Amino acid sequence: MTAAERLADRIAKNREIDRRVSEKIANEPARTSSARKPAVRSATARTAFDKFQEIKRAEGIDAAADYVRARKA
Repeated sequence: MTAAERLADRIAKNREIDRRVSEKIANEPARTSSARKPAVRSATARTAFDKFQEIKRAEGIDAAADYVRARKA
């Protein structure tokens, strides 16, 4: 297996894992307020992360990754 084939295989596996996790999260019942509270993030980090998740849901992980790379540049 060439390096390119290994990379393509790993990307496919990661996408499958991401899809299964997303399905599991969507199927979980809503947590009550007594459940674990989310970590507190700064407003900038929260909006960037929310934008990343929005792009990921709408256009896929590759588009979301491009968004992150563009923010770093």
